[in-house]
Amino acid sequence: MAAPHDGFVRKLRNRVTRTRRDWQTNKLKERGDGVADSLPHFVVYEPTLLCNLHCNFCYVADILNPEDWRSKELTLDELDRMFGEGGVKAYNITGGEPFVRKNLLDIFTLFKGKGMRCDYITTNGTVISEDRAQGLAELTKAGFLKHISVSIDGPPEFHDEVRGQRGAFQKSADNIRLLRKVYATREIAAPISINTTLTAGNLHLLEDVVDEAEKLEVDLVGLNQLMFATPREVDETLAIIGETNADVISTHVTEDPGLDPKAVPPVLRKAVEYAAAKGITINWRPGQSTDDLEHYYTPDRPLKGQCFYPFFGGRITYDGKVHFCPFIRIEVGDLREQSLEEVWNSPRYVELRQKLLEHGIFPVCRRCCKVELDYSDREALTQIEPVSTSA
Repeated sequence: MAAPHDGFVRKLRNRVTRTRRDWQTNKLKERGDGVADSLPHFVVYEPTLLCNLHCNFCYVADILNPEDWRSKELTLDELDRMFGEGGVKAYNITGGEPFVRKNLLDIFTLFKGKGMRCDYITTNGTVISEDRAQGLAELTKAGFLKHISVSIDGPPEFHDEVRGQRGAFQKSADNIRLLRKVYATREIAAPISINTTLTAGNLHLLEDVVDEAEKLEVDLVGLNQLMFATPREVDETLAIIGETNADVISTHVTEDPGLDPKAVPPVLRKAVEYAAAKGITINWRPGQSTDDLEHYYTPDRPLKGQCFYPFFGGRITYDGKVHFCPFIRIEVGDLREQSLEEVWNSPRYVELRQKLLEHGIFPVCRRCCKVELDYSDREALTQIEPVSTSA
């Protein structure tokens, strides 16, 4: 488990980051022109869209495992050229399953040589071998790799069912233990958390997730609230951004998320208390109080908020395309044809950012992990008749 002061340090670091970011976002709102700094503060890179699992809640499931992956994945030489020297300082790794890419550690070494750092890797944890664990530990000790987030969605049987592979839980658990063992030999703490997506299936299994975290000596559970949008919200968003192809919206589209909005708050409160008693923290995103979750899970409820993700973070997919954001996958540039600096403030990018400032958030953004929701007008929210959902 982490040292007692680690939680305090984490909170202090987050507070400083929020203060700095508030100053930056206020400047962006004052200008209102949709123009960002000359380069993103960080990039989220999908080194591959291949995945060895078939998760039934995955928001990118329809675009995983493309047929042309082998010819289109960015090579080390291309990555070297695209990122140049001394531009973007931080990047995050997601996918697909990042470790399906055989030369992932070579990519890390390349970026480390450019003075970059990796703030986090999101992985299902099933394909981390001994040599990779050694490499990750070395990168962490050098200050390059900051965090590894391993997906665990419930006790073994449930996890295997939703991940679409028997034995997936055991592989992930064994590899968390492997990482911890390898890191211990280097006398460094393994920066590992568990990442869980809340669904109708595991709402009442959150305490089981906490139990699994305790067994694995993990003191932080990152809980993703289920991300979804209704068909109506998709149509409204397409009209705002000037698109006709609904395929650019990659979040889960449904009239009914399968969760009783009234059931979520008390269950989550109980799970948080249960975790705290064991010295484990549950953090969820998007950030909001447990009371507000009833509004969050009510379909078509017109939640308000803001999102500055596209002003700070670039989303680069496996083939060098740059997308507006993870859930509105509008192509705004191609790094095989343009520099990152050219793409970053290209006309379509700036136009979409400006529209985002005008609307605060788009309708499909209401249930996204990147958004900052605003519940200040609670009276207006309670006057909205909720759409019928099943328990």
